[in-house]
Amino acid sequence: MRFLSAFLLLLCLLLAACVGSIRPQERHAQGFLPWTEEQSAYRFMPGDELDVKLIYNPEFSDRVIVAPDGTIELALIGPARALDRSVPELANELRERYAHELRRPELNVVPRQFGSELVYVGGEVQRPGVFKLVHRMGVLEGIIEAGGFLDTARTNQVVLIRRTSDNKPMLKVINVHDIIEGKARADENNVPLHRFDVVFVPKSTIAEVDLWIDQYLNRSLPFSRAFNYTVNRNSQGYF
Repeated sequence: MRFLSAFLLLLCLLLAACVGSIRPQERHAQGFLPWTEEQSAYRFMPGDELDVKLIYNPEFSDRVIVAPDGTIELALIGPARALDRSVPELANELRERYAHELRRPELNVVPRQFGSELVYVGGEVQRPGVFKLVHRMGVLEGIIEAGGFLDTARTNQVVLIRRTSDNKPMLKVINVHDIIEGKARADENNVPLHRFDVVFVPKSTIAEVDLWIDQYLNRSLPFSRAFNYTVNRNSQGYF
């Protein structure tokens, strides 16, 4: 009788895991804006390297790196804030400040290296972490950079999170499995990554069921390991 009660409890938990499985939804995702492919102007972040070239006073030109506090240090006018400013915005401010020191303060701001070109890949991948965005990289390439999928990955519902120019998050769900299998056009579905994008690979339904079994049965009920193994193997054929 006790064994039957435990088995019924297991069945209920498996059904609950299937019904309550976390499935990312692109539409009406709470806290996320509708997805758009906006291309906003590049804004400087810490680690970026740039040239400030004074056209008529080249002796005061500088090559600088944006510091962790978001500033750059210029020989003639001292510190200036570059954080989150576009090239025209920074150039206009510097021109106004150089005008107090120079008769002809015309200048150009030229980005050289982009130390802030980073993306984040997490979830069910081999090596979750932060990766350099050094070339045209889509969601699939980002996952490959992180070592590829784990066996527990839900490859048809990979989540991409991006922030707008107003720092509001957007969410898109991508079927990477269909891209790999050639069932979807890679140029349309393998979304190119932008800096600071977050790629999250959720667990598969099977992995969630196994987690439920481990948390609520293996650690709570006095089943033998052989019985647990049989349940896990048998459960995989139903989801």
